[in-house]
Amino acid sequence: MKIIRVVALVVGLIFMMGACNSNSKQSTWSADQQKEWKSNCMKFMKDGGVEEKDAADFCDCMYEKTSKKYTPEEAENITAEQEKEIWSECDYTW
Repeated sequence: MKIIRVVALVVGLIFMMGACNSNSKQSTWSADQQKEWKSNCMKFMKDGGVEEKDAADFCDCMYEKTSKKYTPEEAENITAEQEKEIWSECDYTW
C-alpha cells in the first residue's frame, strides 16, 4: 500500500509541475527568434549606456518574462504598458 501511495504522489507531482508551466509560450520561440530578440535588446541597452554584463542580465530577464507571456508574433505587438510591466519585473538600477 505504501508503494501505491508513493507512486500516486510522484505521478501527482509530475502532473502538477506540468500544469504549472502549461501557460508558458516559451516553446513557440525558435532559437533564431530568441537570439534575434536578445541581440536587439542588447543593442538597445548598450546604446543607452548600460554596461554589457548589466545589459545581458536585464535582457535575459526580459526575454524570460516576455517569452513566457507572449509568442514571438505577440511580442512584436505588445503595448508600451505591457512592456513597462515586464520591465518592472526585471527592475535593475544601474
